[in-house]
Amino acid sequence: MESVTIVQAQPFAGINSPLLLDEGRPGTPDRDTTSMPQPCSTSTSECADESKPALGMTFEGLEAVEAFYKSFAHRVGFGVRVGQQKVVDNVVESKRYMCSSQGFRSEKGKRNVKAANKKRKREVTRCGCDAHIYVKRCSGNTYKIHSMIEQHNHGFVPPDKLHLIRSNRGASEKEKVIPDCDEALRPSIGMVFEGLSSAEEFYKSYARHCGFKVRVGQHKLLNKEVVQFKRFMCSREGFRSDKGEDPSNEKKKRNVKVTRCGCNAHIVVRWCSGNTYKVSSLIEHHNHGLVSPDKVTKSKRRVSEKAKNKLSSSLAPECDEAMKPSVGMVFEDIGSVEEFYKSYAHHCGFSVRVGQRKLLNNEVVQWKRFMCSREGFRSEKCMGVDDPSRKRKVRKVTRCGCDARIIVKRCTDNKYKITSWIEHHNHGFVSPDKCHLIRSNRQLSDKAKPTVSTHCKASTCTSQANQPDHVSEGRSDNVGCTKRDLQKYHHDLCSKIKNEDAQIFVAQLCRKQQEDSAFFFDCDVDDQGMLVHVFWADATSRKNYIYFSDILTFDSTNTMNQHGMIFAPFTGTNHHLQSVSFGAAFLADEKIESYAWLFQTFLRAMGGVSPKTIVTRENNRMKAAISNVLPATTHRLCMLEMLGRMPEKVEPSLRNNPLFQTRMNECVLGSETVVEFESKWESIISDFGLQGNQWLAERYSTRERWILAYSTDVHLSGILRSTAWSKSAKSFFNCFINQKLSLVEFWLRFEAALECQRQEESNADHTSAYTTPQLITPWGLEKHGSVVFTHEVFERFQEEIVAARDHCVVEDMAQNEGVKTVAIGGDDSDKVREVRWDAVAMTANCSCKLFESVGIPCRHINLVLRSSKLNELPSSCVLKRWQKSAKFG
Repeated sequence: MESVTIVQAQPFAGINSPLLLDEGRPGTPDRDTTSMPQPCSTSTSECADESKPALGMTFEGLEAVEAFYKSFAHRVGFGVRVGQQKVVDNVVESKRYMCSSQGFRSEKGKRNVKAANKKRKREVTRCGCDAHIYVKRCSGNTYKIHSMIEQHNHGFVPPDKLHLIRSNRGASEKEKVIPDCDEALRPSIGMVFEGLSSAEEFYKSYARHCGFKVRVGQHKLLNKEVVQFKRFMCSREGFRSDKGEDPSNEKKKRNVKVTRCGCNAHIVVRWCSGNTYKVSSLIEHHNHGLVSPDKVTKSKRRVSEKAKNKLSSSLAPECDEAMKPSVGMVFEDIGSVEEFYKSYAHHCGFSVRVGQRKLLNNEVVQWKRFMCSREGFRSEKCMGVDDPSRKRKVRKVTRCGCDARIIVKRCTDNKYKITSWIEHHNHGFVSPDKCHLIRSNRQLSDKAKPTVSTHCKASTCTSQANQPDHVSEGRSDNVGCTKRDLQKYHHDLCSKIKNEDAQIFVAQLCRKQQEDSAFFFDCDVDDQGMLVHVFWADATSRKNYIYFSDILTFDSTNTMNQHGMIFAPFTGTNHHLQSVSFGAAFLADEKIESYAWLFQTFLRAMGGVSPKTIVTRENNRMKAAISNVLPATTHRLCMLEMLGRMPEKVEPSLRNNPLFQTRMNECVLGSETVVEFESKWESIISDFGLQGNQWLAERYSTRERWILAYSTDVHLSGILRSTAWSKSAKSFFNCFINQKLSLVEFWLRFEAALECQRQEESNADHTSAYTTPQLITPWGLEKHGSVVFTHEVFERFQEEIVAARDHCVVEDMAQNEGVKTVAIGGDDSDKVREVRWDAVAMTANCSCKLFESVGIPCRHINLVLRSSKLNELPSSCVLKRWQKSAKFG
């Protein structure tokens, strides 16, 4: 070992002159002394000469040196701090004891104002005092004072405050409490142990008999493998840090009971050779009372030898010796250790919990602990209820302080060896028929994992995923997992893909496009690479648009994923009056540019064909985008959405007023002409005193865009009056709405729902093609309608046939150049309808506009056709989109 040159400290040049911190000490950087104790004249200790340290004074052991200097400091009035030491071959060659005001606090925290505000304010206790003694070993265990400085640069503590000096806070002879126990259980200097675990077990057993709790203290590693020394001490050693109270900090903290009182009782064990350790230091006395045997603390709630003998049949696991762990057993890796101990626990009937570990370079496991799941105790914070009004789940107590465990350490050959094993438990074991319920024994099989994604597709809860497994396996203990395990697996899977959600979603769309060239998708990202727009439409959606593009609804009211993106589907109506998807999108915002990008992308996907009519919610930015991108498309607002918002826009007294609701529905849904609507609206506003309602006034100004009386010439606008169609559209997205789903989970559910939607259409096609609806009248028109129309449309047509037979009467008839004009009355209303029938062109139209707005011949036209002795509907009265063959030809 390299030799160390000891330089004797030089005394100050002017002992009786004031100490100047910035000039008096060469080499010391300038410091801000405004917050430090101001220097005074150097102080010399006043006490008897025989009590003072002197050069050449010798002592038997370092403990004697420390005790002498602390005694001297106690009489004078300053604190002592233990300084540097030099160790050669595990022997202290030299050591320094100095005034506690030596040196200066580092200023690293002062420059960062923000960081300084977060740290507690510490009082400045150091002022660069150089008072100290320096001892060197002479021979054996004898030490001699080699150098010293007696003068201090600060005042001394008055006699009535000496007990507050930190180094003097030891227990007095009167206060010392020496544990009373058998001499065989008492530790002593020189006592030898085989391994650190034996030393720890011995000292904790000693503490258990004496009535105090043990805390494991500092240790030092030799070559990063062998523990050179380790300290085991009383749990009341030291003091809790006093962080002080910061008035600006309003954070409420729980009151922590004071458990530490500066007790110095401890032992220090040092490595000798091999795996042998020897007690090198011991302080036996405590400065506090000891716990009586009937009030043992938490760390000592172990199974006593008496209890082990009494309950040996239930506390010691029974299994083959070959399955039991043992100290010295070697494993290839950590995974093998865990698998072995869990297998052992499964056969014995207890659950395993993975405990603490130590990593080398944040990668290699140096040591790891596997323990019984009932180890330790639940904290009182988890068990108690501070606020009775606060609802909290009552948790069952599962921990009882069991100490059964194994500890493995890494060897030089990168294998792991069991260095410690406690076999006994302080609780009973699980019976063999319940072992499948032990948490560490449960695992999801490869067969069970796919059921999670299957139920995700089906939009059912994950807890139902193990029900098919119970049926197929026959017994619940053959399944291998519980509902809770499936839920946890689903949660962990979602957490795993959370940061890569958008990438996985886009990758799935790309994969679909590679598999099917008719699948269309496009996306857009911002400058940071974040997904902002994405649209997709598969081959079936694009084909449906060819047949049913005459009317389209666009809804962007649903925020349905974890990223807060807006789900915007394009939906139409098929020949069975069912909702049908034309495509869907996600938008990051509702800017005009975002809507414009979406509508342009939709047009590209549909071959540039614009819809005839598009129905949306009220949104000015959407309106601007539609007028720019789809100028030839008629834009209308959803009438049912307007009626749904109306109750919250009127006075509370009108919200539940049945008369107001009835009259408003008749006005909005029942008005056939503009004059009729305006007359009813003005009457409602006047009768209910709504002249000052700003929202109703704004809706009236936009009435041409959502009232059907203004849209009688708009193709198929009348189907928007049907609540059945609205319910069909909402039921399709019901499993997604208000769900905080990831994009991947959404895609799984969307695809599954899309398949269900198409299966319903297929079922309806089959029913219409291979079954015949029941006829009510002998009219040939009705029979012809049952042949050409789908069953759902025929039901509407049949209602018109029955009404024509039972309620309609011809009041007047005129004919001019082959065109017959018929006035028909006797309907439910007192209105007279006018039907014009061209027998040459085989065309008919009625003033009620039902055929123009819904596409089904009205009762008035049916009566005229019946009177003209027609048994089949003219082709002009049968729209292709409502026929059974709508997707053919």
